[in-house]
Order: sequence, then structure tokens, then C-alpha cells
Amino acid sequence: MPAHRLAASHDIAGVRALVTDEHYKHSLGIVRQLGRQGVVVSVVAGSKESLACRSRYCHEVILADNGRPESLVKATLQTIQQRHFDLVIPVGYSMTLALAQLKDQLLPYTRLEVPPSQTIAQAADKWEMIKLAQRVAVPVPRTIRASELDQRGPELRFPLVIKPQQESPGRSPIRYFYKKEQLSAARLEFSNSSRNGAFSDSIVQEYIPGHGCGLFATYQNGVCKRVFMHRRVREYPAPGGVSSCAESFYDSTLASHGRRMLDALHWHGVAMVEFRCDDRDGEYKLMEINPKFWGSLDLALAAGADFPADLCQIALGRTLTFTDQYLRGLRFHWPLSSQGDLYHLWTHPQSFFAVAIDSLNPRVKSNVWLGDFRPNLSELGSLIARAFSHRKA
Repeated sequence: MPAHRLAASHDIAGVRALVTDEHYKHSLGIVRQLGRQGVVVSVVAGSKESLACRSRYCHEVILADNGRPESLVKATLQTIQQRHFDLVIPVGYSMTLALAQLKDQLLPYTRLEVPPSQTIAQAADKWEMIKLAQRVAVPVPRTIRASELDQRGPELRFPLVIKPQQESPGRSPIRYFYKKEQLSAARLEFSNSSRNGAFSDSIVQEYIPGHGCGLFATYQNGVCKRVFMHRRVREYPAPGGVSSCAESFYDSTLASHGRRMLDALHWHGVAMVEFRCDDRDGEYKLMEINPKFWGSLDLALAAGADFPADLCQIALGRTLTFTDQYLRGLRFHWPLSSQGDLYHLWTHPQSFFAVAIDSLNPRVKSNVWLGDFRPNLSELGSLIARAFSHRKA
């Protein structure tokens, strides 16, 4: 463990935190990270069998009626009114936005270190972030609205990517098109289905060849207090999904681009600014902003960038000092997790040797903890169940 993490390990001992979105692997990472620093971590959940609830560092599971956001929000409000928590930490987008909208009801009882709900919604709107990036001189892919395809489509070159304009539960998946005929067929498919409105609310971008990377930051009332950067090594799905293996690095240009976006939003709390590094010109092109915790948080924690502890410090009324110190060149992978390395292999079997080498290399870290193995056992069970369902199909 890096020395600077050891020095801070007792600063937040005894803090009481309520964490949401128990099924995400990064919720598990937050529970483990805070719990081993002496934070009393409770989890509001739809099921005690969910990932973070199985951790030895989960002090208590507060059950909602079900796993839907409205039930989880109701359980959160009832819980903070009944007993003391120093802060609530939402993890997923739906809970982050929903609790931000109810911040005035939360503040008499606890702390919630997120920006105003309208700022969260703005950051999650990819079209709005493209326009903001252009105003603050951050490079972007050529982008149009899907509704402008007939008029402006010739401005774009294939391959093209069509993605939802806004973050939302059950949103349409990102789709890739390599020639005009594929795009025409997809448009016809959408026009003949109930999802035509979803297509109209999408954006169309030129595909950026290269690799994904991101700036991750803690902000305190509009001021940047911590930065961390990673690049994706492997993804699921392989053409461009979430990180199944990633590596920490530092680049001053990437830091500048990401901070300009969050500075312009006068951010508060944590966020990720996602880019792709363009193989053609070496520029970082903005993809989106995640106005919440991100899936590869475990890598930052292993490298010494303690974002959950930052929120605890802010909730305690402490002013953070800026740091960009963390272990560079650290590789991390998620072998058993949903959308992790074994899932990556299903879509990209040619990575077998790379995954095997990383799995055997003690310098490559993972979220498999022998001292807290019950969550990983749950991941393994889900992986086996999915493998059998695919065989039957």
C-alpha cells in the first residue's frame, strides 16, 4: 500500500456512510475501501444477495421493497430520518440524479456531495457536452443529431457511431455502422418500431480509431482537488465498451481538457470525463461525462487515488488540498465481474493469451480479494449461470 494512503487511513474512521446501487462492482469497491479505513458502511439495496451486500465490510443492509430507483430513494429517505449518517454516497446515475433532486430533504439529516440536479442532467446530455466542449476548446468527434442525418449526414465519414443523447435506464445500446447500407437498414428498423423516438433522440458521431481513456476528478465547490487518469487496455464489448482491463497514466493535455469541462460546469463531488485518443492525430476527443462514480474506480483506489474518502472529508467540513499523486503504470483487471475480462473473451477470443498473462502476473491487480471473497463468489456464480444459458441457447 502506498505511504500516502497509509497516512490518511485513520482520518475518516468512525464516519457513517450510506451507499446505494449495491449491484455495481464499483459499489463493492467503495464499500471495501471505506470499510477497511474504519468507516461504518451501510448499503441500501433491493436484495441482500447483491454484490456489495456480501462484503465483510458491509456493516448493514437496508432493504428496500425492490431494486427500482423509486423504492431505493424511499428507503434512503426513511433511513436517514431514523438514524444518523454523515453522508449518502449514490453510485449509479439514476440514484445520483434522484437524490440530487431531493437534496433539500436530505440536508437536515445528512450530507450529499453532488452538484445541483440540473447540472448533473446537463453533464449527462452528450449533445450539450459537445457544444460545451466546442466553447472551451476541447476537441470532439464530428457529431450531428440523428434527426439531422438527411441534411447533414454527408458531412460524416464511416464508420459511424449512434448513441443515446441522454443517460437513462434501459437506454438503447450504442451501435456501430461501417457502411451506408447498414445505417439505412437500421433507420428503417427504427421507423417501423416503437423505438423510433429513441432514434430521433440519439446523436451520430464519426468513430474515433484509437483507445479509450479518461480523467477522473474530485471537485469541491467548483475547485479541482484531485485528478486521476487511465487508459483502457481491454473492453467489453471489445469494439468499445467498458473497461475490463485498464492502466493508470498521466498526461497534462488530457488533464487540461477534462478540467476545462468540469470547471465550466462548476462541479462538486466526483466525475469522469471520457475521451478517445485518436490514432490519426494523437488528439484526445471527448466522448461523454459520467456525472457519478465510474466502473473502473477500483484501479484508482489501487493506485492511491481515494475518491470515496474525499467525499467523506468534504462531508466532515474539511477543505481538500489538490493532488495529482498516484501510482502511474499500474494495470488492473476485473476477471470475474459482469463486463469483465472473461466476458471480453467471449467477444474477442484472440485476447486469450493477454488475459492469461495478466491473470498470472502478480503486478497486475484485480478486484478478487481472498480476504473478502463472498462477492467474488457471487460474480463467479453469475458467470457460470450465463455460460450455461448461452450453451442452452
